Amino acid sequence: MIKNDTNKLKIGLEYVDRLKWNPELGKRLEILRGAISMRVLAEKVNKLGHQCSYQYIHKLEEGKAESVSTEIIVAVCDALGADFKELYPSFY
Repeated sequence: MIKNDTNKLKIGLEYVDRLKWNPELGKRLEILRGAISMRVLAEKVNKLGHQCSYQYIHKLEEGKAESVSTEIIVAVCDALGADFKELYPSFY
């Protein structure tokens, strides 16, 4: 861990089990998903070895999840070809 200011710590995602989720992040995910259907995105995440349904993608986009597995959200970003920072710009 590297302390970079009084309110934030830098820590590798491999050490974080879950991340806080909210409606704003859901909207960002929807924008990143673009024209890709929720079903196709879920299938891509599943092919990366992580169990995910289109219903869960919908729940995330609606902002109805309080938190999300770090592994799932990283896989979602990978499936979209997006950098994690596009979804969580304040993370870095």
